[in-house]
Amino acid sequence: MKQKEKKSENHFVDPLYQLFEHNLFHRSYDDIGAFTREVAEEYISYLDSTDAHVPFQVRANLLKDLENEAHEMLIKKMYGCSKTKDYLGMGSVASPESEVEGRPLPENLKKSNAGK
Repeated sequence: MKQKEKKSENHFVDPLYQLFEHNLFHRSYDDIGAFTREVAEEYISYLDSTDAHVPFQVRANLLKDLENEAHEMLIKKMYGCSKTKDYLGMGSVASPESEVEGRPLPENLKKSNAGK
């Protein structure tokens, strides 16, 4: 019975993987670099549309990291090593009010979000 509960909790597919698959199946690219950059930029746009905050100082590093992640996904997909189940339960943007791993949010973070 607990296995069924675990499966239902992990129905959320990583948005980066969703963007990756969408671009892979619906768009055409001249090279791998253009593909991975587009996936990374779309993921950052997704993050900007949520409550997540990405400081300006780390955006360039994040973009490069996401490009590398998309490149790894592409290589795994090309050689048959990638499965959707590998990306279940990953990448969800948590609300700052929610508890993380059963622990309440630290008081300093609760105060900064009190006006929202």
